[in-house]
Amino acid sequence: MFIISLNILLEISIMIFILVILIVVASIFIIKYLQSEFKKAYRVQSRFDIELRKLLNIMRNFLEIESLDKYQNLVIKKLSHNEKQEILQTLEDAYKDIDVDNEENAYIVETYHRLQEVRRDRDSKVIVYNDKLSIFPFNIYAKIMKFEKFIVYTRKE
Repeated sequence: MFIISLNILLEISIMIFILVILIVVASIFIIKYLQSEFKKAYRVQSRFDIELRKLLNIMRNFLEIESLDKYQNLVIKKLSHNEKQEILQTLEDAYKDIDVDNEENAYIVETYHRLQEVRRDRDSKVIVYNDKLSIFPFNIYAKIMKFEKFIVYTRKE
């Protein structure tokens, strides 16, 4: 009787040990996956910041738009989402006023379209990343690892 209960206890202990090992291995894979998704979103965020700075400099220097002068010495990467949104809106307003058919503005038009492409790419990656953070089991690990959601730049129309 004692040997049978010891056998059952040993089998249950082995099963619990195996279950714990499986949970640890799954946790490692889930955390690595979340980190890679975060890196993808962060990389495209950096590309967006670079393109935003590039267009800001080009439009301010070549078109001499006074409303852009206050953004001359800002580090785009350190700005909040709302400040970047404000800059983006100012650039869009300034872009509406330029002649897109003029050959002298071709580089500005190309850079503007590249910025919009990068913004759409960033927003799509951010939406995928944010969706991952809200799905089980990723949401548990995201809270533990303190992953934060990104904010989307595309306005809902």
